[in-house]
Amino acid sequence: MTNKHIVLLISLFFILSNNLHAQSAYEVPANNESVDKKEKIKRVDKWFAIDKLQHFSYSCLISLGCQYVLVNKKDISESDALPISTALSFSAGLSKELNDRKGKNGFFSVKDMIANCSGLFVAIAIINY
Repeated sequence: MTNKHIVLLISLFFILSNNLHAQSAYEVPANNESVDKKEKIKRVDKWFAIDKLQHFSYSCLISLGCQYVLVNKKDISESDALPISTALSFSAGLSKELNDRKGKNGFFSVKDMIANCSGLFVAIAIINY
């Protein structure tokens, strides 16, 4: 994966996460009020939580697993397989956050996406070295 690919991936992440985070904000309808009236609630999304470790680990392992299959089972070169495995893992993490956003409380966690991207960078480092 070239520096150009890494910059593109980071840029895409920040553009998507800023737009989605701003849209979901911290608003959800209160229990006894109509959808028109919304009550702001504060989310607790800690940096050091088991959830972040899971996002990091799954992202790294999905990327490494995809890389293994592409290289060893589909006979694709390491350098050609790396952008594919990275994109698949990134899209899995983004899909999970988009699904969370559609859920009951509608919350897109930028911190979870940062943990996902950290896992991707570790996988890239493992694959390249």
